[in-house]
Amino acid sequence: MTFLDFIREEIKAAKVVSFDIFDTLLVRPYMQPLDLFAHIEKLTARQGFAEQRISAESVFYRVNGFAREANIDDAYDFLPDFSEIKEKELIAEYMCLAANSELKEVYDYARAIGKKIIIASDMYLPEKFISEVLGKNGFDGYDLLYISNSLSRRKDRGDSMYDKIIADLGVQPADILHIGDNRHSDFDQAKARGITAIYYPQVGRRFLGNDKKFAQFYTNRAGSVGASIITAMAAQKKPVGDYWVDFGYKYVGPAAFGYARFVYNGAIEAGLNKILFVMRDGYLIKKVFDIMNFAKIETDCVYAPRIMNYTTNLDYDPEMPEQPRSICSYFGKDTGDMSPKDFIIKNLAEFQRLAAAEKLKTGYSEYIKGIVGNHDTVGVVDSISRQLSGQKLIEIESHAKTIGFYWHTVGKHAALNQFAHNTFMENNWWTTVSDLIEPIFTAPEDPIIAMADGKPVYQKITNEEEKNRQRIYKKIEQGALEFAREAVNRFGKADLFFTGSDIFTLFDTYIKNRTEADIRALTEMQTSVYADNSEYVPIIQMIR
Repeated sequence: MTFLDFIREEIKAAKVVSFDIFDTLLVRPYMQPLDLFAHIEKLTARQGFAEQRISAESVFYRVNGFAREANIDDAYDFLPDFSEIKEKELIAEYMCLAANSELKEVYDYARAIGKKIIIASDMYLPEKFISEVLGKNGFDGYDLLYISNSLSRRKDRGDSMYDKIIADLGVQPADILHIGDNRHSDFDQAKARGITAIYYPQVGRRFLGNDKKFAQFYTNRAGSVGASIITAMAAQKKPVGDYWVDFGYKYVGPAAFGYARFVYNGAIEAGLNKILFVMRDGYLIKKVFDIMNFAKIETDCVYAPRIMNYTTNLDYDPEMPEQPRSICSYFGKDTGDMSPKDFIIKNLAEFQRLAAAEKLKTGYSEYIKGIVGNHDTVGVVDSISRQLSGQKLIEIESHAKTIGFYWHTVGKHAALNQFAHNTFMENNWWTTVSDLIEPIFTAPEDPIIAMADGKPVYQKITNEEEKNRQRIYKKIEQGALEFAREAVNRFGKADLFFTGSDIFTLFDTYIKNRTEADIRALTEMQTSVYADNSEYVPIIQMIR
């Protein structure tokens, strides 16, 4: 018998079913309720708000005693410097509070079998406000609502709310079943008055007890608002049972959302009206960006294959062997015993002629100018880059100024000083994390190897490894987009402050604490290790 089955059996035997609200029927997308105040402080840039807001109720009781329960107005009476934030707090609570899916099933069951239902909470929020939030989340049809600040009675003290509940209902205490997350208030105090009680451990606490990776992530990012939100949303999401869909929600979703928000914030700051997402790595980021694109910035997917920069502009790094090799291969040149780099240098005039002809054939200049339109400056979004190849190609061929946005950049290539760009990661982390991130951002389509008459030419990859990668990617995308939609639904336009450090740590703890299920999945998914997609290896080999 599962825990929820046990609760249902207890409901059958009860005459009245009583529910706590917060962390029971309703959950906030934070690991600690007080993280809401920390989030508001960051959003409003009002330093000191969180600490003072947390202590305001204690100050109220020190001044006024316990004859009356504090409400939110009482708390803000002791926060004269932050009075304008009260309305923001109420809006944030209304938006972010959501039904706990487990207890929603239990609540609906109690209603379906005709049980009398009451709801009881020790809470400073107004009773009318709580009633509206309950209704918004599908908790309607209850018989009575008990809120401490309306009654000046609490569950956790001697002037017990439970005494009033027993008197109001006119039933034996044992005929009342109370369910709640606070062991003292919802279990011990209820039992002390003869009420049947079930302690319902918080969803987040149970999640950390069962998921070593997230427990370590949350500990390592203690104090981070972003980490609190990421962990809470993972805890509150009911798994669908497919490894890659769930992985997409818990890991790729926060990564894509954090990076897309980084792009959004940068675009707003730079006054950009157009952003180009370079395929294939910009595929998912654009989809997530469009979900949070509150300013309605114009977006487009564009093709800017790095091999085109090599073959039309001869802009390549001779110290990266695969780049001159790709150029020679593209133009069908047999270099014999000579290295591709030396072969190009020896036959430079011929390659310059081939490049000029290739540029005319591609029609890329007209293609990219048509997308850029009359915008003088555009954003260019890619994932990981060493030479900013796509951004350079777009700027050279469109004649528009570009501002690049990258997951991160690698090395110290000259292009990093020549083209305006921003990186999501605080440091140049070319690590096992990047080896995992890049393939999970790569679109489920064959790569572009060239352009012809302004249209993409796809490299036809027929191997099973690529087909499998694309199949898996669709599942990852499903989970990641669900995360993005849920985040916007619960937070609206608010920045969630997912930092590069948060996301790095999230994936780093995943890699370092792999389970057997993780290993099987990472062995199943394979990715190409070369730009020409000539060799595929399991991802597990890349992140050891």
